[in-house]
Amino acid sequence: MAKARILVVEDEFLVAHDISNMLIELGYDVQAIVSSAEDALAVIRNRAPDLILLDIRLKGPIDGIQAANIIKEEWGIPFVYLTAHADDLTLSRAKSSDPLGYLLKPFEFRELKTVIELAFYKHEKERQAAFWAIHDRLSGLPNKFLFLDHLSKSIYLGDRHHKRVGLLAFVVLPAEPFVDGVPLAPIDIVPAVTERLMRILRKSDTLARLESGEFIILLPDLETEEQSQIAARRILGIFDEPVNHEGHAVPVIVFSGVTMTDQTGQDPEVLLQKALEALAETLKNAQG
Repeated sequence: MAKARILVVEDEFLVAHDISNMLIELGYDVQAIVSSAEDALAVIRNRAPDLILLDIRLKGPIDGIQAANIIKEEWGIPFVYLTAHADDLTLSRAKSSDPLGYLLKPFEFRELKTVIELAFYKHEKERQAAFWAIHDRLSGLPNKFLFLDHLSKSIYLGDRHHKRVGLLAFVVLPAEPFVDGVPLAPIDIVPAVTERLMRILRKSDTLARLESGEFIILLPDLETEEQSQIAARRILGIFDEPVNHEGHAVPVIVFSGVTMTDQTGQDPEVLLQKALEALAETLKNAQG
């Protein structure tokens, strides 16, 4: 396993090298030691570290807090502040940049170890929370919020290049409610359905799963209704064969609805709703 890379930004030479020695003893890779915010930003642009130990009071036109705000905005790299000063004004400015911790100089080996470990732990938790805010927890696919973002961009690009965007909404259901006497719900086959779909979609397509259980596929760069229907048949044809669920071959039934933007584009929310309404109509006809 690769060592975590840590950038040390500290303008006191002896302090910086003491920190470096402690980091090496802890098993980390000291990416660089720099004494100014400008040098720190140059290092980051070349190769981003995993964590930054950042002195608040740096000499030069950019102090540590200003540098932290730039780092947060442009790269999202986690950082821990180093400071020998804890006055209220400095702390107020520092808090606004959301550091993952503080080290009050002088500090000892154990303090450094604890703060770094907590910083990595907090960062991973924040990263996971950010990921699941825009992804479906069952399939790992984009959820409605991320899908609408992709759809909005695709509609914009389609308008610029005189292309249309198609949406394929569908549900995949087990053909039988039991497998070897064990109840089988639609959510049970979601992982197998997702895996099969991901193998055949184009890189430009976006597959998502909505909270209500429907899958939705964004099909960019289309010109005609016929193209969207051909794409839908090609994609859904992969479910002519059973899917695998815990070693069992499970035949499935698919219901779908397709819609497209018009020649002048369309509101993403409206287009998604049209696709879901087309799917609902198919389900209604099947039940009738």
